[in-house]
Amino acid sequence: MPEVIEAGFTHGMDGQFGPVRDRRGFEAGGPADVLAPCSVLAELTGQARDRMGELSDDELVGIMLAARRVASWQTALELEAVNELAARRMAEPIGSGPQPGERAAAELAVALTLTGRAAEGLMSLALGIERLAPVRDALARGEIDLGRAKVLADELAGLDTQAAFCIATAMMISAAGLTSGQLRDRLRRKVLAVDPDAIRRRQTDARADTRVQAWNESSGNAALAGRELPPAEMLAADRHISALARALKAAGVPGTMHQLRACVFLALLSGRDPATILDYQARQADDDPDAATEASPDAATEASPDAATESSPDAATDRSAAQHNRPDQTDGTGRHGTLQWPSGPRGSVNLTVPLSAWLGLTDRPGQVAGFGPADAWTCRDIAASLAQAKGVRYCMTVTSPDGQPVGHACSHTAPPGPAPPEPNAVAVWLSQLKVTWLNRGEGCSHDLETAGYRPGGRLAHFVRLLNPTCTAPGCRRPAVGCDLDHLQPYDQGGLTCSCNLHPCCRRHHRLKQQPGWRVEMPRTGVLLWRMPHGRSYLGMADPYPV
Repeated sequence: MPEVIEAGFTHGMDGQFGPVRDRRGFEAGGPADVLAPCSVLAELTGQARDRMGELSDDELVGIMLAARRVASWQTALELEAVNELAARRMAEPIGSGPQPGERAAAELAVALTLTGRAAEGLMSLALGIERLAPVRDALARGEIDLGRAKVLADELAGLDTQAAFCIATAMMISAAGLTSGQLRDRLRRKVLAVDPDAIRRRQTDARADTRVQAWNESSGNAALAGRELPPAEMLAADRHISALARALKAAGVPGTMHQLRACVFLALLSGRDPATILDYQARQADDDPDAATEASPDAATEASPDAATESSPDAATDRSAAQHNRPDQTDGTGRHGTLQWPSGPRGSVNLTVPLSAWLGLTDRPGQVAGFGPADAWTCRDIAASLAQAKGVRYCMTVTSPDGQPVGHACSHTAPPGPAPPEPNAVAVWLSQLKVTWLNRGEGCSHDLETAGYRPGGRLAHFVRLLNPTCTAPGCRRPAVGCDLDHLQPYDQGGLTCSCNLHPCCRRHHRLKQQPGWRVEMPRTGVLLWRMPHGRSYLGMADPYPV
């Protein structure tokens, strides 16, 4: 249909996939789609308010993007005004009463109808963004929104002005195409690369604010959370909760993994015997035979936040552990017996850390799937605990200078460390590994192809290596908790091969099967997603720590 808004809130169609907006934020389209925020753009978006029903899906997306750019432009103006007022109050004589900063915050609180704490937070944010001129200017140009500006100011707060300025400048190229979570991860990697002690200093300072916090949810329910916890201990606790929830699911307790994790969480913290969860189900069965077997519509298909899918190399271990902890159900009454909970932390932890950091030779940061970048000290703490566990698999991934995987090898023998070992020990361990080199070009050798529908363990492992998270743009679900989806359906001739498989979380797996959704793989590990509104988005894995 022709454009309703003459200025062009739309992309011109280009090829079968249409225009592509990649995750770096580059885009091309009609004039209004790329118009910098100003009074003209504000007027154009305003004109569309009474004509929304006449706009195409593509034009509606253009309006959304334009309105967000205008909002960012106005937010930058507000923060500049906050800074100016605060600077004027700070220049006033101190006197014997409240300090200038307190006076400025109190004045803002009244003017903007904020609490005192919110006004102080606004002043702090305005000052943090003003310190980072690239962030301030990008916000004023509508290239980033307030959420991303907050992440940039927060993550760079621990660095000196020069280092923070350099990182902010470099990140402006990609910030617009990243979710706030992705942006935080990448910033943390850069901060750790520039100043490895920066995160550790902030952790130490924030540890003084360690607490357990409770609050009311808007639904009328409640929330309970631990804040500022040691990362290594938090990860162990989180995986343990997941393992216990999987044991409940194996015992036949209905509910999604999220619901079962919540049950375990409350049982452990309230000091209750976890078997009471099973007893409750048994009582429900007595009162209503259908209640005990009725599960959420998603219960049979929802994956655990960190559970491996059936085709994962670790899946057999996970299923074996769940079966081992299955309660005895032979008491003749139909009731569940006593559940034997796994002793000690259980569950999978996918830790990626540079070999030099593992060996204690450098303090380069690593990555924990589902958690994000972690400093070398935290990684070594996690690695040390893993080294004491049985059945742990160690993998070595050879990367290019930009962190993209080019080769991979697996071993059940731990590498020397995590302390500076004899150079010989490292060489011996490396010599025992058989590296498989990855094909990331346009063609595919099909070396890892599986004949049947379900990928073999080795193929599944490599597919998750190429894309450690769901390939949908912006989705950060770890690949170990995703389906391995055939781009071209297997029953329509699609190969079970790395050139036709990608990790896709259950939510996006279902969505891609809906009308208007389409996914293609231009080259191994790079996915192109087309949305029903006609625009296409590029999904690429973040680089590995190098």
